[in-house]
Amino acid sequence: MPGDPKYSLLPVALVLVIVIALAVAGTRWPRPALFFLGPLGVALVSYALATTPGAGDGAVLYAMPVLWTTVFFGRRGAIAIVACVGVGHLVVLLLLPASSSYPGRWVDVMVSVCAISLVVLFLEHRNQLLLTRLRGEARTDLLTGLLNRRGFDERAAIELAHAKREGRSIAVTTFDLDHFKHINDEWGHQTGDLVLARVGALLADECRDVDVAARLGGEEFVVLLPGVDCAGAEAFTQRVRQTLSADDASELPTVRVSAGVHTAVAPADVQVMLERADTALYEAKRGGRDRTVTSRSSNHPPLASVSAKS
Repeated sequence: MPGDPKYSLLPVALVLVIVIALAVAGTRWPRPALFFLGPLGVALVSYALATTPGAGDGAVLYAMPVLWTTVFFGRRGAIAIVACVGVGHLVVLLLLPASSSYPGRWVDVMVSVCAISLVVLFLEHRNQLLLTRLRGEARTDLLTGLLNRRGFDERAAIELAHAKREGRSIAVTTFDLDHFKHINDEWGHQTGDLVLARVGALLADECRDVDVAARLGGEEFVVLLPGVDCAGAEAFTQRVRQTLSADDASELPTVRVSAGVHTAVAPADVQVMLERADTALYEAKRGGRDRTVTSRSSNHPPLASVSAKS
């Protein structure tokens, strides 16, 4: 700017080269190279300060490499870049004339860059917490607290991969509340939501840690049972149905459910299992509701057995 003291153009030229290189091929640079841009920036700022006469305020430019390194490389990067600033600025003050060099200038710079790095780390931590919560909400049914369809598909893919690798059985059970529309019409949608929440809580209580329970939508629920055979899956559905039908202590209407079960050994596709379980569920609905229908495996007829009505 007009009236500024003479300064070296070398740091400005290097910065322009780096900016152009980043714009052209920055996404292909190895991560260590991106890290060393921070210390390089500190070195360029220090050089500019050391070669510019007078006690100027150019030390504010240290904020740029501090922000870069702290944002992209976290706490360790922040510690490293603040240390670089401390060493770099100390060298600058030693090279400057005594009239422009005093301890307070070093303290001012270090307090400032430490504050910048701490604020950035705090904000990044808050952002990570927010992103984690948003990812969780994207996979969770807010009404019941169970997984939604997206969350179920992700967890189910992992469990099916384990079952396929280990050659073990896995079961899918689907539940649908009987006459749920009647509950909404007679008791109201708020009560219907409470009923759905109660069913979700019951499924969560009945499941093991490895089981995957989800609400697929409306009044339909699904539970994936790793390592469970046909008898175990039928026992699980019967336990859920009997608990719901016997729960008359609350002020909510009594709920009965129909269930469909499908089991397979080392299955390849969860969608196929869901379709077979849904077919069994629809058969339970057509057969009078409040019952469990089982589809044992792809080697058996799709509807192998129908449990007695409880």
